Amino acid sequence: MMYYLGLAALTAMLWSASGIIIKRISSRYGNLFSTLLISTGNMIILSIIVLLIGKLSISSYSLELSLLGGLLIAIGYLFFFKSLEKQQVSNTYSTFEIQVVILFFYSVFALGENITKVDIFGVIFIILGTLLISIEKSKFNKGLIPAIIANIFWGFGWIILIYPISHTSNVILPNLISFFTVLVLICIVILVSKKRVKSKKRPSINDTVIGISSGLFAGMGSSLYSILISFKEIAISTPIVNTAPVIISVIAHFVYKDRLSHIQALGIIIVVAGGIILSLS
Repeated sequence: MMYYLGLAALTAMLWSASGIIIKRISSRYGNLFSTLLISTGNMIILSIIVLLIGKLSISSYSLELSLLGGLLIAIGYLFFFKSLEKQQVSNTYSTFEIQVVILFFYSVFALGENITKVDIFGVIFIILGTLLISIEKSKFNKGLIPAIIANIFWGFGWIILIYPISHTSNVILPNLISFFTVLVLICIVILVSKKRVKSKKRPSINDTVIGISSGLFAGMGSSLYSILISFKEIAISTPIVNTAPVIISVIAHFVYKDRLSHIQALGIIIVVAGGIILSLS
């Protein structure tokens, strides 16, 4: 159990680092370039890991599901970075908990994973805490709607990837194929949206490298999460992985001067408490 929790915690830290980095790119250049750069970084690191592992065979059914998962992930990125362009990092990433709801119930009802009452309390704490983090000026921030839609796409994208990850000898290969799909689709979108892209400021070499590095962290996190999926430890690991918004909220407060209200600070405490409950169960 502790091994899985360790992998989940490391995944959360890697995704948090990616989120902090990509905010700079999203706010400066918009969702198209952000998706392009982060998917490029994902492709680089996932390709290296896949080649190191070897075993490159994959069934046609798993290939089709990997491509479909990539399509949903690509749509999710475009929606998510739309919110991130103008919203605070902490608020935007708090919507990650939508994935917790989707994946947790899928793992319980579809995969039949065993959970305890303590696990349920831990999940409730994490969801409640992140909801409090998303409250701004006593009301829900409507600018987060694209991010919520994004996480719905991501949640179902991961569900679709569960089969190919679990039935492919190289568990990272389906992830690589999915991000190949993301990269191809975003290139197509950019090509057909030339006028819109030209209106955006072109990224400097330094910002390009920064954006790609965000993808490297995200890719490493996705690789670890793929391993957790292959071990069928989704119900317990997913809530731990999705404490990333809490980590991001704290870091963003210092890096981007994000302001946390008392309610949001309380939300962070509740989320951390939920993570502790899960780790002790």
